[in-house]
Amino acid sequence: MPENISFFVMSGNALKNLGDELQILVGEKASHETIERYGFRCGEGLVQSIDIRCKDTEELRDLLPGVLIETGLGRVDKMDILPSEVTISFEDSVEANSIAKTTVPACHFTSGYLSGVLSALLDRRFTATEESCMAKGDKRCVHRLAQSAEIRPEYEVGVGEAVLAPEIYKWSEEAKDDIIVKKTGLQALDSGTGYLIKDETGERSYEIFAEHVKHGFQGLCVTRDFPAKVRKRYGFEKTPVIWLSTTEGEATVAPQNLSGLYYNIENFMRRSERGIVILAGLEYLISHNTYQSVLKFIQLVNELISVKGAVLIVPLSPLTLEEKDLKMVERELTIYEGK
Repeated sequence: MPENISFFVMSGNALKNLGDELQILVGEKASHETIERYGFRCGEGLVQSIDIRCKDTEELRDLLPGVLIETGLGRVDKMDILPSEVTISFEDSVEANSIAKTTVPACHFTSGYLSGVLSALLDRRFTATEESCMAKGDKRCVHRLAQSAEIRPEYEVGVGEAVLAPEIYKWSEEAKDDIIVKKTGLQALDSGTGYLIKDETGERSYEIFAEHVKHGFQGLCVTRDFPAKVRKRYGFEKTPVIWLSTTEGEATVAPQNLSGLYYNIENFMRRSERGIVILAGLEYLISHNTYQSVLKFIQLVNELISVKGAVLIVPLSPLTLEEKDLKMVERELTIYEGK
């Protein structure tokens, strides 16, 4: 048995959380690819740890059931093993049980894991396709693994691209022009803190944000409202404004594109010296994503704010969320108590 191969146990819920964070950071496609590559390495590592190989299909039929028991992926109820193709059916799947309901097969880790196991056992490259998935309402998760033409190569590292309006780079530099000599009498917000402002109209939150921009902060406004309207009302001449909208346009991010929105905020934070971000449109984001994915997005942005010593303002009408969902947001952010 090879030495220095160690393992740890990851729960289905931990795997789901990893996938959620990756979707926000690198986008949906790159997230799925990364999770599948991770699964491949885990499956490959399992076979290496028990140090076995199969010379042919007959040996695979004898050994594969025992190896699959070791994986902990779920309960297998059927296997169909052919020379160049293997079909594995799960009547219970840890990954499918842990992820949210979906309209497409979503057990990317399991597919990668099975590919890694077969590729290592037979020393030939196999790729998996999930043909049915319990996460989308099917009775079983069925993975079909087909042999690739080439000898098993290393997986290529994929990079997710986030949609980013080029103007954000320019505006974040020019936002310094909005900084005015600091005046007295302003109740400043604490650096490194994300605030939840319970605000039915959002008016109070915008005014707090605008005052901080006028008195020394570099601001980024993320809003559901039309940018020209926001600029005129609050005097944002050079402060960057990102419009949450399904309409294509400059400095526009679709509400479903949480990774693109995070990328914009992260980029602004890198370029700002004393940053403040208002995220006005939380309800809109929730209406276009799952609540859990938006909550994870808030967690990641708040962590970024803490690291950068910036300020986050999240206006929210309490009536738009169920009580339990509101409490979860309150746990992530500091409730603003000022006037």
